[in-house]
Amino acid sequence: MNDKASHKELERRVKELEEETVRRKRTEEELRESSRRLQLAYDQSIVYAQHLNEEIGERKLMEEALQESEERFRTVADFAYDWEYWIGPEGESVYVSPSCERITGYRQDEFQKNPRLIEDISHADDRKLIADHLRLEMESKEALSLDFRVITRSGEERWVAHVCQPVYGTDGRLLGRRATNRDITKRKRAEEELEKLVRELQDALAKVRTLSGLLPICASCKKIRDDQGYWTQLEAYIRDHSEAEFSHSICPECRKKMYADS
Repeated sequence: MNDKASHKELERRVKELEEETVRRKRTEEELRESSRRLQLAYDQSIVYAQHLNEEIGERKLMEEALQESEERFRTVADFAYDWEYWIGPEGESVYVSPSCERITGYRQDEFQKNPRLIEDISHADDRKLIADHLRLEMESKEALSLDFRVITRSGEERWVAHVCQPVYGTDGRLLGRRATNRDITKRKRAEEELEKLVRELQDALAKVRTLSGLLPICASCKKIRDDQGYWTQLEAYIRDHSEAEFSHSICPECRKKMYADS
């Protein structure tokens, strides 16, 4: 009996060992599979990290390029000496350069909040001209120009040379109009002074020409015949056709003749 019991016990132990061995192999396989998956996940994470680093690097380069482009735009636009602005297709203010304040006394943000401010500060005599131009420029596909006056915040009158043209996107879509306003006050003042000087010279030349032609004069009494055929004393004719004035006296020779007997 004892031998039989011992044999069964031995069989049971062997069976348990076999089952334990199977379980251990299964566990080892599961561990190996988990390890393989972990390794695969790790490898994939390394690749993802590399791609992510490359993408971050590319994005950083793009951001740096965009920042550099924005800096170039800001340098060109914000530091332009002339007053630059961009009106959108719906009449909204897209951009106004800070130079507007130098010319008008009104700040950049004031023009952006009120796109019609340029009309509000224009000279009363030029207001209709500007309104007609602004209506036309949104319809025109050509560059347009106009000279007009504005009244600055301090009340000074200034002349502005305005040039504008349509702007389009890369897809051909209309983006509005781009305009440049230049202060030409000094030039206008110089032109006015020049015109005044020319008028004065023309008046002076007209008077000079009156006395530079052929004058019919009497050989005896020295009267001059005018354009209407009337005979006029020499001094009266010269006085009427020039700025010369006469004072009368007697020359020595005439005095001797007049007073020869005395």
